[in-house]
Amino acid sequence: MDDYLMVLLRTIEVIALLYGLLIILYTIGWYLLKKDVSIPPSQGTRVSVLIAARNESLQINHILHGLLGQDYPSSLLEIILVDDHSEDSTAEIISAFIKDNPSINITLIHAKKQGKKAALSEALARASGQFVLVTDADCSIRKTWVSTMVAIYRHQQVKLLLGPVMIEPGTQFFGRLQSLEFMSLIGSTAGASGIGFPAMANGANLGFDRLAVAELGEEALNDRHASGDDIFLLFAMLKKFGKKSVSFAFHENAVVKTGALPNVMAFLRQRLRWVSKSSGYTNIGIVLPAIIVFVFNLTFLVLLGMAFFYPYLILIYLLLILFKFMIDYPLLSGVCSFMKSRKLLIWALPLEIIYPFYVVFVAVAGNIAGVSWKGRKVK
Repeated sequence: MDDYLMVLLRTIEVIALLYGLLIILYTIGWYLLKKDVSIPPSQGTRVSVLIAARNESLQINHILHGLLGQDYPSSLLEIILVDDHSEDSTAEIISAFIKDNPSINITLIHAKKQGKKAALSEALARASGQFVLVTDADCSIRKTWVSTMVAIYRHQQVKLLLGPVMIEPGTQFFGRLQSLEFMSLIGSTAGASGIGFPAMANGANLGFDRLAVAELGEEALNDRHASGDDIFLLFAMLKKFGKKSVSFAFHENAVVKTGALPNVMAFLRQRLRWVSKSSGYTNIGIVLPAIIVFVFNLTFLVLLGMAFFYPYLILIYLLLILFKFMIDYPLLSGVCSFMKSRKLLIWALPLEIIYPFYVVFVAVAGNIAGVSWKGRKVK
């Protein structure tokens, strides 16, 4: 048994080194990103903002008023909202807003098919802008969001622009953990892009060239999976146009904010939905990092389980937690500074202890169980 234990420990060492190398690369990528100090004018770029909404009556006003207050020329901006068969007053609120604000070009359509992907596809079919922005109905945006995303798109001349997203932590412990955990995802998204291997995207803040997406055809959204409009679009862009066609919008004026989920069950349902699309991943740039992260976090659970028989493994477990904290901290620190939320870093160590349990559970359950999202089953 001791020989098997030594093999296990050597394997954990290799996995830890691979994880450390991966996060170091993402950290380097993050710090390689440069903020554009000068924002060029729009130069006549017509923009379409697409938003799919379902049962967002409590949140929809935030994004509506955010769009109303944009500093981008209204003559170059169109907004298309799609009601995805809401069972509350979402559509009525949007209709009333449109009626009260005739000065802006905003349209509400009712989705024919069900699901966010179908709703966005219907909106995209009506869009006329050269540059298309997508965000979620429960988000809030700065008045500079459109102008900043357009400026970076023009300056970097890319086909797909990955935007920064922040979960507002609120005052509760769980909200702060959510915010910090999500910053690690955004840091990895930006860092992967910074080293030239974009591997993640977030549909709450995304911009793309409309004609480029038209060239992708059915591959753009991958209708075989219930979620993943963001990541499958990224994969299709990389396959068609190469990694230089994708960039990250590294500017605080481009940040989109969303609220923390109210409880653990709501959080797990969201993450299970995100993971449910992973069976459709074929890009090695995301499959390999995902495997490394999953297996590394699994080692913590393995060590804790075996510590019942070999108590000294608790020391190795604690050393591995410390190793993970030291590897993760520089990237977390950079993202927290960017988001002006450095106070959240005091929760970094508690997050490191909780994170392996959550990652392993979600990774396994998300691939074998269906989940409910906004009153509908997600297969």
